[in-house]
Amino acid sequence: MDQRWEPKPAALPLSKGQLKALFRRFDGDRDGRLSKSELKKAFNEMGSRVAAFRALGALQHADDNGDKLISGDEFEDLLQYAVALGYTIKSK
Repeated sequence: MDQRWEPKPAALPLSKGQLKALFRRFDGDRDGRLSKSELKKAFNEMGSRVAAFRALGALQHADDNGDKLISGDEFEDLLQYAVALGYTIKSK
């Protein structure tokens, strides 16, 4: 039995710029704000197995004015939250 070692693909952390572009892509109505359902879709795209939980956490972390949307200055807090979760890009 010939076993060969093959390295696993490296998991590269998503940068703030990549996360920002990803979140913007899920702003379905293009209003510059992210709703819980839009956040859930974005976290699902990142591979989260608990996307609804992550979306709720993002709102709790970043929604300073309590309108249940991420907008304006809150976006930076959302990016910090997402970076801290450590989502990665799998290289091929």
